[in-house]
Amino acid sequence: MGETRRRGRGEERGTDGSQEIDSALRKGRSGIRGQAHVLGFVLLIGAVTVASVGIVVFGTDSLDAQQTAIETEHAEQSMLEFTHATHTATVAGGDRVPVSIDAVGDGTIETREDAGRVRIVRETASGSEVLYDESLGALRYTNGDIEIASQGGGLWRSDETGTVSVSSPPLVYRDETLTFPIVRLTDARSGGDGVDGVVRQSGSPAHVDLRRRNRSVGGGAGVVRIEIESAYCDGWEREIEATVPGRVTERCSAGRADRMRFELLVPPAIGTVDSAIAAHEVDIHRNAPRIDGDVRADSVDEERVDGSVFETGYDYPSADAYVDALVEGCEEVGFDDLDREITEPGRYCVDTIDDAHTFDTSDGDIEVVVRNSIGDPNYEDELRVEGENDLTIAVDGPVSARGDAVIGNVSNPGQTQLLVSATGTVTTATGEPTLAALVYAPDSNASVQGTPTIEGSIVADHVDVGNIRPGVIAYDDRIAAADVASESGLHLRYFDVTAYELSIDD
Repeated sequence: MGETRRRGRGEERGTDGSQEIDSALRKGRSGIRGQAHVLGFVLLIGAVTVASVGIVVFGTDSLDAQQTAIETEHAEQSMLEFTHATHTATVAGGDRVPVSIDAVGDGTIETREDAGRVRIVRETASGSEVLYDESLGALRYTNGDIEIASQGGGLWRSDETGTVSVSSPPLVYRDETLTFPIVRLTDARSGGDGVDGVVRQSGSPAHVDLRRRNRSVGGGAGVVRIEIESAYCDGWEREIEATVPGRVTERCSAGRADRMRFELLVPPAIGTVDSAIAAHEVDIHRNAPRIDGDVRADSVDEERVDGSVFETGYDYPSADAYVDALVEGCEEVGFDDLDREITEPGRYCVDTIDDAHTFDTSDGDIEVVVRNSIGDPNYEDELRVEGENDLTIAVDGPVSARGDAVIGNVSNPGQTQLLVSATGTVTTATGEPTLAALVYAPDSNASVQGTPTIEGSIVADHVDVGNIRPGVIAYDDRIAAADVASESGLHLRYFDVTAYELSIDD
């Protein structure tokens, strides 16, 4: 019973302790719930406050961006009208063309006389000549990181992603003629609210002098290089590549970020070739057959010529710089082997020609650029020409034909032109080789040996005719109509560049 009583008292103490603990826990949970209600209320107020501030901030940014876009669009339209006014001023002579540009909002407008530059250089075998080198100037609208600029007759829009053309500069290439009216702004004004006045020519237009009738550049065969410096370089680069079929030699992404360079090839303006041989000096062996046709030379034995001899008239332009430029262009795209039969018009770049090939010119002219030589060391196969168009082979090395070699179309020698640089030579050796072409090597020597048949014409610095009996050197009058073949749209024959200085008067 005692034990029973002790257990009963323990049970009673245990029961009373549990009640105390439960009571304490209930009080604690009640306090926590009260604190949670307060904390939740505070967090709710904080979230609402943050959201309200975010709406105000982002809403303000959106409104600012929208306002900037409206201002920029308005300025772009005004700048476009100004650019069109500059075009009008270039043809209006002394007339004053009204202009008005408002720099609304945060935008500013300024003109800079020294912004950008155009440099034009002609390179020929005799050297380089600077044809034009002046600043472009620019009228510029700025609003934040956006610029809209009228420069060089074009309108450019620039931001952190680059430059795009809003209106293209008046650069036109058509029928081997480049027309480039350079629009040059000569004013220099600091930032302001706008422009309200007139634009006019501030001086007489400056024509780029090429010293050739009809501004032909062909007399100085080689290249014309044009360099553009501009803060809007990538826009200029895209416009020039889309307009002018020349070759970009330096991009804005290479070298200086604000400069690009491109070039156009200038083929030699050979003109009419009316003689079997044209050279400064012609040596003819006493046992060689007589030359069948006229000869133009400072020195020649007239007894060996079955035709007229002209001591004057050898004035044929060099092909050296032109051939060099062709090879340089091919080095960028690479040199390949020629197929046995070529039917597609265009330009082909090879190291050497030492096998037989047929050139079908039915679909257009074909041009082959040879970096090293024709013949390694001698050519003994056939370069056959078919179709009605032309084949031009430009060689930056020696040409040596022997055996039964044939170069050109015997039935029409006027179809084939063989251009040889100053580093090359032209040779016929043993055997009975045939050249049915205009062999044009005005800076090189030609040696005629063996028993060759040359139908067409030879233009060289010095021609040595050996004891070639019974060989033949005869003029073919279809050579008179020969023209340097070219891939359509790649060459420059005529240049029409005029620089107009414009100023803005209030």
